[in-house]
Amino acid sequence: YLDRYVAAATLTLILADLRISDSRGGLLQSMFLVTYALACPVAGALGDRMNRMWLAAAGIFVWSLATVGSGLATTYAFLILARALTGVGEAGYGVVTPPLLSDCYPPERRARAMAIFYAAIPVGSSLGYIVGGVIGEHYGWRNAFFVAGAPGVILAFFLLLLAEPRR
Repeated sequence: YLDRYVAAATLTLILADLRISDSRGGLLQSMFLVTYALACPVAGALGDRMNRMWLAAAGIFVWSLATVGSGLATTYAFLILARALTGVGEAGYGVVTPPLLSDCYPPERRARAMAIFYAAIPVGSSLGYIVGGVIGEHYGWRNAFFVAGAPGVILAFFLLLLAEPRR
């Protein structure tokens, strides 16, 4: 979840570099949220019909690649597209992971697994601001997106090694 907030942490740097207005900068996070909200029902329907582990891996891959793509953006249009794709990828992961965890853990251990999963949201959000701010200040906003996105690209491939649990 770190990647969600790198844009907010580096927003002033992005605005200055791409010479965009505050209102257009505000649309970056809005575009992420809108596409996330629109993609969630689609991801849920796909999760009911296909291998959820593969869907989660694809979601992580798309969201991480889009995060790296955010750092490659040289125009506002490219950046807003990358942030939208980040929302699509996160929807693919976020919708199917809770039921996957539910199927992986017996009832007596399930609450702990879900708590750890949901704790990742505030932890990742905090780290997004910290990593984005520190990397952005010292190495530029683009590098903050590279640092945030690269680990997920690798993680997606490891997720493919896991077997789909019985529903």
